[in-house]
Amino acid sequence: MPSFLKNPKFIAGAIVVLWLAWVIYENFQLNAVSLSLLPGFSLHIQLSAVIVGSAILGCVLTLLIQWFWRRRSSKNASQSPVASGARSSTVA
Repeated sequence: MPSFLKNPKFIAGAIVVLWLAWVIYENFQLNAVSLSLLPGFSLHIQLSAVIVGSAILGCVLTLLIQWFWRRRSSKNASQSPVASGARSSTVA
């Protein structure tokens, strides 16, 4: 048995992936969700598409927020003063 199969991170990740696949599969079996946006116009969407779309949107928004946060913090980082080339200490 390969050693990576015994890693707790791999086991936890496999459980999460299997659970997520089960959730998507079970919700794909449900009837479509009907959204009435305008009078006389309704939109029929599969529930699994709503789940997958919201997961993708959440991932993209998280990555964008992290990117903006790091970009902002790197611009506002304090810069240490540069030491001069000549020694100012009298002790050798």
